[in-house]
Amino acid sequence: MKWTEKIRQAIAAGHVAVIAGRCSISYVGRASSELGEGERLVIIKRDGSVLVHRPSGYEPVNWQPSGSKIEIYMEDDEVVLRAARADEVLKIRFHGEPQVNVYQLVDEAEMVMYASEAEMKRAVLLRPELVEEGFRAVEEERAAGRAGKVDVFGVDKNGVFTVVELKRRAATPEDVKQLDRYLESLAEEWGKRPRGIIAAPSATKRALSLMKTMNLEFRCLTPRTCMEVLRKQRGLDAHL
Repeated sequence: MKWTEKIRQAIAAGHVAVIAGRCSISYVGRASSELGEGERLVIIKRDGSVLVHRPSGYEPVNWQPSGSKIEIYMEDDEVVLRAARADEVLKIRFHGEPQVNVYQLVDEAEMVMYASEAEMKRAVLLRPELVEEGFRAVEEERAAGRAGKVDVFGVDKNGVFTVVELKRRAATPEDVKQLDRYLESLAEEWGKRPRGIIAAPSATKRALSLMKTMNLEFRCLTPRTCMEVLRKQRGLDAHL
């Protein structure tokens, strides 16, 4: 069976296809990018998401989210895989014949998280240094005008008012915008904008880029770490 047909059948059947080979990539959407030839892994998942991985690094160098429309066709005597969603288009051009493996994967297990956001908040109030050394938590659920309530309000080692927004999963651009609204509301009240920190296990690339633009900061804080703090406080074994 021709390898392109193997991929088409995998997509139609809702299987996972893993393609290893030499390719170049172009992307047009929120921005635009070009990536020259190189040996990479292309993963097509059953929900229509597509990820391109380089030989090192845990994050994909290019990707398309679930719900993408995937096409495979010939262009200038080379095979092109096109993944489109809304106004975003990812084109992967293969140079030579890649190796293709198809898997019928079943995964119905439930992800068990170690702490809720409320529990993460309690852990930070118990040990403010989880955010950063010298941070002192002053108040939780402090009102920020019409914007809502901030998770933790405190003061950093330099005496600067600091707002910490906690997330138990990867921080998104919406989380960043939410924190910015809190800070703007407090700035109107106090005449000075506080520091803003998002503490979460990770953050998306877009979220990190937006944080930089808005002069906000990211701290890695996992639900598991927070649960260990709470277990120690309760006198329980910290091992999970």
